Amino acid sequence: MATYKSSGKLDLESPAVEFIEHLTRKKNHVSFFFAAVDLRFEVEPKDSETRAVTMSIHGNLTESYKTIKATFTVAPGEDMTASCLAYTFEFEKISHNIEDKKIVESLLTYISLSDVSYKRKFKHNSIDTGYPAEKYFKDFVNAFENDDEVEMGGVDWQKRTFTVSFISAPSMMENFETIKVTITIIPKKEGSRVKWSIEVEKIDDDTQEPDSFLFIACSIRETIQSKFGN
Repeated sequence: MATYKSSGKLDLESPAVEFIEHLTRKKNHVSFFFAAVDLRFEVEPKDSETRAVTMSIHGNLTESYKTIKATFTVAPGEDMTASCLAYTFEFEKISHNIEDKKIVESLLTYISLSDVSYKRKFKHNSIDTGYPAEKYFKDFVNAFENDDEVEMGGVDWQKRTFTVSFISAPSMMENFETIKVTITIIPKKEGSRVKWSIEVEKIDDDTQEPDSFLFIACSIRETIQSKFGN
């Protein structure tokens, strides 16, 4: 049974101790780019002394592996306001699989977005609004139907969910063949919550560019926010 490892470093804006506490505040995490059934991350008990965190990785994308684990150690930067994350992914394979890079990129992107989220105090894949869910879903669908940069699909009025595929957004499409976003409006006691997931197909499957995922995640959030009040 083959074992594959991938190691590297990722610069963070957040202080080391605070970021580890932020990352491990909950046990289960879901990728921004895949549904929970396809890819999810589970935090194992951390080593408080070394700030080492291990995550077990599960989901449909991992079916060709016996186990996948990612271990992170975060070291403080020189000014103590930023830090550097050293990571190692260990794949214990059952059979050959080409999903290694997708899994690595997805978790590193989640780490990058968590870093930005901690600094800016917001979540990238949800927005709360004071509008009622039924009315807001109708307005949202109308707003995207009139957007020349996207193509609508899969509108489900009962579940208040739909998909948009970006077809004319040069700044976002530079590294991606397709970008599809699934948006759901969830009723709350007061108002509603807009949630979304992102699915992408890269032009070059051999490159690892977590920064490009971070860019489109921010751009998609801004696009969704721009529909407020339409």
